[in-house]
Amino acid sequence: MRQRVMIAMALACEPDVLIADEPTTALDVTIQAQILELMQKLQKQLGMAIILITHDLGVIADMCDEIIVMYSGRVCERGTANEIFYNPRHEYTKGLLRSIPSIVGKKERLIPIAGSPVDLLNLPKGCAFASRCDRAMKVCLNEEPEELTINAEHKASCWANVKEVYDENAGKDGETV
Repeated sequence: MRQRVMIAMALACEPDVLIADEPTTALDVTIQAQILELMQKLQKQLGMAIILITHDLGVIADMCDEIIVMYSGRVCERGTANEIFYNPRHEYTKGLLRSIPSIVGKKERLIPIAGSPVDLLNLPKGCAFASRCDRAMKVCLNEEPEELTINAEHKASCWANVKEVYDENAGKDGETV
């Protein structure tokens, strides 16, 4: 009920953008579905955009056209929902996706993301995810990663991706990037 009241209050002025921060947290699945359905209905009726902030990948898959994945307050990957779910390029995104239980196929153990989150009051110099990343290199510890365009609908900030592109291009005609 509180979520519905908050949504009604937020929409009273007919905004162009609704920012919904964890709108379905602590709700049972039935109420969660009703809230999401209400938000989608109102989005279409009012022609507004919704910025949905959530950790629930199921909600994201159901609601979002575009996704921005953040770790420790930094954007690590952005793209269409299809690109993020089917072609993740940042190790944090891959870790999140590996932690989703599947209801089809063989039952497999969920794979937790190793390590602990960084101290947000004392962020590391380089990539905030480096201490938890299996693919971390020296550059990850010292420099924040560049955002690399994977394709027109997908960008990721990961030194491992930059290295892959560099390695691919280094083999062409003996030139380096």
